[in-house]
Amino acid sequence: MYKNQKLSFAAITLATLTACAHITTQEASEKDQHEAVQIIEPRPIEQTTEQTINEAQNTFSDVEVEEPQEDTAVAIELKPVLDLWEYIRSKQQLTRIQHSRIKQFEQYFLKHSNYLKKKTDKAAPYLYYIIQELEKRQMPLELAFTPMVESNFDPLAHSVVQAAGLWQFMPKTARGFGIKINDWYDGRRDVVASTEAALDYYQYLNKLFNGDWLLTVAAYNYGQGNVFKAIKKNKKRGKATDYWSLDLPKETQRHIPKWIALSNLLINQSDYNLQLTPIENAPRFESFGITAPVNLVKLASETNLNKEAFYRLNPAFNRLFIPAEHKKADLLIPVESRATFEEKLLQLPADTFNVSFSYKVKSGDNLSMIAHKHKTRVSDIKKINHLKSDKIKIGQSLKLPGAVTVSKEENAFFTKLGNYKKRRRYQVYKVRSGDSLWKIAKKFKVTTRKLARWNGLSAKKVLRIGQSLKIWPSP
Repeated sequence: MYKNQKLSFAAITLATLTACAHITTQEASEKDQHEAVQIIEPRPIEQTTEQTINEAQNTFSDVEVEEPQEDTAVAIELKPVLDLWEYIRSKQQLTRIQHSRIKQFEQYFLKHSNYLKKKTDKAAPYLYYIIQELEKRQMPLELAFTPMVESNFDPLAHSVVQAAGLWQFMPKTARGFGIKINDWYDGRRDVVASTEAALDYYQYLNKLFNGDWLLTVAAYNYGQGNVFKAIKKNKKRGKATDYWSLDLPKETQRHIPKWIALSNLLINQSDYNLQLTPIENAPRFESFGITAPVNLVKLASETNLNKEAFYRLNPAFNRLFIPAEHKKADLLIPVESRATFEEKLLQLPADTFNVSFSYKVKSGDNLSMIAHKHKTRVSDIKKINHLKSDKIKIGQSLKLPGAVTVSKEENAFFTKLGNYKKRRRYQVYKVRSGDSLWKIAKKFKVTTRKLARWNGLSAKKVLRIGQSLKIWPSP
């Protein structure tokens, strides 16, 4: 899925003279983190290059350079950066943005440093992979921290407005970026697939907003159309159109400064005397191709995988089962377990993980069709379900061969996923004469802020008679 290699300072290519127009000085890095950074307009590349060459020639014209003797080799060892925090610190781009809203979040997080530690511990399994993918695309590494705000790095997270996974994709947007969603699999919870789609989405939005990353992240959170409306509104009023000047919902107004504040504190933690859990600058998981059908519960048990870690790396399969129609799947295995996993797998019979779930009989089903679909035999289905004949009823639950007893890890997975999914049903309320957000919120026993957020409205928005509003039940 991706190369098993450490991000290293050796990967930083020495800039050519023609790139001298974009140099971050040492003096800038030594300034206090909260000071504004002076942006120096670059000279034209041609002029810069010619002047730099002349200066270099003048500087070294009087220096005697000792010619190396024959057979003398000079080697410079570039050691890899072992700590991921240190590596990200060397590549930061957006953390020097300053604003009073960012400062407020920084102050809050500094007062609650235990909260930061919990967040980074949750991020640890995924952060290296996301950083590596961002680097491949030459995108700001600070984007790796947006899931911290979106989902708290919980791959099972489902919001009340149907967003799901680390990157909180809405179903329509997810499908638009190639993510598959069906009864068995939700790619929004697939760590690799959702990350690829999220970065595609960020790049798409960044082009729309002419390289402005704050507007890009705002559009990811609030929707590109809504951000463009806010920009158009400011233009009409002769106001600035940068992110800080736009009239956006409170959630989006909080989202960006919270993200920048977290990025700054985590990346520059030593500047704030924070002691967070070190994260090794190395892969935490590897991809392993496996043929379906596969029962992930039994797979984890038979190969001695840490179940909790395994399920959090592979949360996209709704029933912890990969059906035959998937043909093949890529599972993420913790790096430290890979060797043992492969060794155990080779020792097990080929049909060990075949099928393990209950099937509900549908109209038109018969045992032969069910057996063929799930690559098993009618006799096996009849045996484990104690059936004396081939007769089955619509709605009847059948156990299919290979069923196993689930443990507390599986129960926790299904319970959490079930609780999230229960929150995905909402009712639609039509605005009537005399209604206001406050009155409607009071009627349905929710807050005005939540009602506005669910419907992409500002708290002061005037409602139209007949307007449809989504009302979500309490979890």
